[in-house]
Amino acid sequence: MLKKYSIDLEQHSSIQYLTGFLLVIVYLGSLFFPLTDKDAAHHANIALHMYETGDYASLVDRGKPYLDKPHFLFWVSLISFKIFGVNHFAHRFPAFIFALLSVYSTYKLTKHLTNRTTAKIAAIMLGTSQAFVLSITDARMETPLTAAVIFSLWQMIVYVDKKRLSNLFLAALGMAVAFSTKGWLGPLVIFISIFFKILLDKKWNIFLSIKTWLFLPIFFLFISPVLYAYYLQYDLHPEIVVRGQNHISGVKFILWQQLFERYKGFDEGGRYSSYFFLYHTFLWAFFPWSIAAYVGIFFWLRRIVYRRKWTHPLSFAALSFTFMLVTISFSKFKMPHYIIMLLPLAAIFTAPYLRLALSYVWGRRLYLPIQTFFGGFIFVAIILLNYYFFKPVNIFIWVFGSMMLLLLAFLVIRRFNSKAMKILSVSIFLSICFNFFLNYNFFPNLLKYQAGNELVELMKKSGMRIPDKEIMLIELNAHSFDFCRKHNHDVVENFLVDYPVIKDKYFLLNSGNKRELEAKGFQINPVVEHVDYNVNTVKLKFLNPAKRISQCDTLMLARIYRQ
Repeated sequence: MLKKYSIDLEQHSSIQYLTGFLLVIVYLGSLFFPLTDKDAAHHANIALHMYETGDYASLVDRGKPYLDKPHFLFWVSLISFKIFGVNHFAHRFPAFIFALLSVYSTYKLTKHLTNRTTAKIAAIMLGTSQAFVLSITDARMETPLTAAVIFSLWQMIVYVDKKRLSNLFLAALGMAVAFSTKGWLGPLVIFISIFFKILLDKKWNIFLSIKTWLFLPIFFLFISPVLYAYYLQYDLHPEIVVRGQNHISGVKFILWQQLFERYKGFDEGGRYSSYFFLYHTFLWAFFPWSIAAYVGIFFWLRRIVYRRKWTHPLSFAALSFTFMLVTISFSKFKMPHYIIMLLPLAAIFTAPYLRLALSYVWGRRLYLPIQTFFGGFIFVAIILLNYYFFKPVNIFIWVFGSMMLLLLAFLVIRRFNSKAMKILSVSIFLSICFNFFLNYNFFPNLLKYQAGNELVELMKKSGMRIPDKEIMLIELNAHSFDFCRKHNHDVVENFLVDYPVIKDKYFLLNSGNKRELEAKGFQINPVVEHVDYNVNTVKLKFLNPAKRISQCDTLMLARIYRQ
């Protein structure tokens, strides 16, 4: 490849330090507003059950066994609750740490294989990619999973190159964390990536070393706590029923069934089962670098397959990413966040490609208008989202946010001596500026329409003291209500049958539940209520202030009487 590049961050050190500082500010902004009902508060309540009961082996969701995912995220949240208390910060703080580990591991792996500048660009690309930033806010499985995948891959590649047992040990630890977070999907990404690396480098002799085969017993040693916990909850209790089945082996499920069950789409016909779903998801997930990444895939595949130049140390990342993206796309059960664990690989192969492309006139002519357009588009989006749809929540947003907007506009219109550095600078800052406003203004405003957390605040402000044992749930999706109350409330299984026993309780229900019960002859007397909206699926009609309330439901805590 070309040796003289247009981008050399060793000569522009201020960019990397400013980027790192601003990204930490952006990430920290996600730690203090309420958890969303799906999936953050849902996962937090499973950890809360452990905290309440002291049963650290069982995963319980709304009083029922939770089989779907293993224990690592819940254990990490539990530890954080023990340190910081049960609050939003405690559940999200581990995600912040894992995000930093992902960026650091991406940098170290790329630096090990190439050079410092390419490694810094790869780390910046990952750290500013949209889905990666949102993963800290979501605080679901993907943040520890991504960190575990790229950390394990980094240590494994260093082991292949240097044969140090410490790297093998750390690689096994990272893969065990990936498995303990979401099953075999994470280890599969690691195995595929290291396979392509060994294949392209022709280092098959690594398998002749007895030391290499120590990886398997070390890995199974590290996942043994999860296997034992599944054994305690399910194998020792064949009477437990999940999805209409009993005599479930938890160990067999997590070691074998889970991966294939999701790939086939469970029994519900799949979710986001379109083959092309993840391809267009990647466009926003890796924004603002996604166009360069897609072009970079064709660059690497052409270089490897057509020109037969496969010796570049980062070729494996393009092959691994492409293989996994195509493979997962055949699954009948896909979610947008599945792409996040692949973003470090995308950053690793996009960084050297974009750095090379911007060293040519054609590359600068291609990407300068694209990234400048993105900068202008994001500028308009920020204005609409944070100054029209939702007003700034405080003077800090008015002052500091306005300064960041002006700086983004300045970068977009300013003439740079180096067009390549302008492309990089605009791309970095449009992500930082957009996500700053998301975390410090948009999401705090948006979560005021999530009634679970707002009901708890209303009860506190009014001095309403209702014992948690007196509250029961008819509406099951307001997980933030339980988490903010720091208690998993009992669920009403069959209201008509159970009513004589529970009639003196308080009930959490929505307006749909209210209408159904009133039609059956019950009188609903709300003691506190709040407008409610599913903030995970924001639509344009909701964003419009004139139509917002009409798009909302109502969540209430009520007494229920027979008429």
